[in-house]
Amino acid sequence: MPKFRVQYKQKGKIQTKIYNVKTQSELENKLQSQHLFVLKITPQSSLKDKLFAFQTPKTKEILSAFYELKLGLKAHLPLNLLLENLQTHTKNPFLSAQFAKALFALNSGKSLSLSFKEAGFSDFICSMLEIGQKADMLGQAIEFILIELKNAHKNRKLLTKILLYPLLVSFIMVIVFLGITLFVLPQFEVLFANINAPLPLVSKSLLFMRTLVLDYGYFSLLSLCGIAFFTYRFYKTSQKFRCFMDKLWLKIPYLGAVLHYYQLSQFLLSFFWLYKSKVPLQTALDISSKALSNAEIKQKTERIFEAIVRGIPIAQAFSASGILDNLSVQLLCGAQNEEGFLESLEVLLELHQEELATHSETLLALIEPLMVLALGALVLWLALAIFLPLWELPMQIQTL
Repeated sequence: MPKFRVQYKQKGKIQTKIYNVKTQSELENKLQSQHLFVLKITPQSSLKDKLFAFQTPKTKEILSAFYELKLGLKAHLPLNLLLENLQTHTKNPFLSAQFAKALFALNSGKSLSLSFKEAGFSDFICSMLEIGQKADMLGQAIEFILIELKNAHKNRKLLTKILLYPLLVSFIMVIVFLGITLFVLPQFEVLFANINAPLPLVSKSLLFMRTLVLDYGYFSLLSLCGIAFFTYRFYKTSQKFRCFMDKLWLKIPYLGAVLHYYQLSQFLLSFFWLYKSKVPLQTALDISSKALSNAEIKQKTERIFEAIVRGIPIAQAFSASGILDNLSVQLLCGAQNEEGFLESLEVLLELHQEELATHSETLLALIEPLMVLALGALVLWLALAIFLPLWELPMQIQTL
């Protein structure tokens, strides 16, 4: 339940009180019934809200909320009532808190886009709401937000499908390795010690790995977690390191192509619809760039408008940025007018979405046999390490 810190004047004294209410309108009704002279209302974050801050909403949940917002606007309902309904009906606590913050900012006299920005929504959503309000096309802006969210949801499902299988197999491999080294290998370790002959290399390597896990397991785990944490934090704070890492991701065979087409399809979709809606070119490019998460590609898209300002035609500016291949550049350069440029953009969008699907299927087809091969190699290594010394045991018994 949202908390509000209310500062009011009563009997000549300024006092402060915390109210727990479901919505801001409920708080206002309560304050009116108490006949308080309110000076300031500030939303407060409870411990529960801080815990739920880690439960970020899924794209599907945001999509559902904006569908409800779209239907409410079609019914000509007030914005504050729509946001209050969204706050009440949204099941995700974090998303519900975001709508509560947006409602509070809106009731404080701030614009819709600024209210959503203060609530923590993405730059892309806030920019689209700002354009929709200025051009009196809020319904169309939300319609475009829905198109973008649906495309992002579809692409994210595709990436999840690609990454889920190798992560699952890797987890199984770790469990199998730990199970063998911690519970099965100790039963054979005494037997290995009694064998006079030198142990095979695979057996020595397995015993070494067991010693490593037992003696340095916790230290290694904590070290890996620490390295991962500081790398992630450095990635978020350092622009140079982020560009380096994002560029590195794009160079990974097959996966890099999937990430490249994923980002470009997001950018082209945004830019196509914005340009088609007569949004100014600089604004369209700026909003489209905000939809990107890869810093390397984002930097390239930001160079497009810089080139246009220097007097370079828009098609050649796309070519100079380096985000498109030669075929795509030729397609854009072949456009003779604005209508032709829009048709070229639409074709490019379809081509990049098809390329994304094709490269994703290729990557999936390669991952499955590779992971099966890796799992088989692990099982073979464990089996040889345990059973090779046992095969030599009868020969030693015969020599006794």
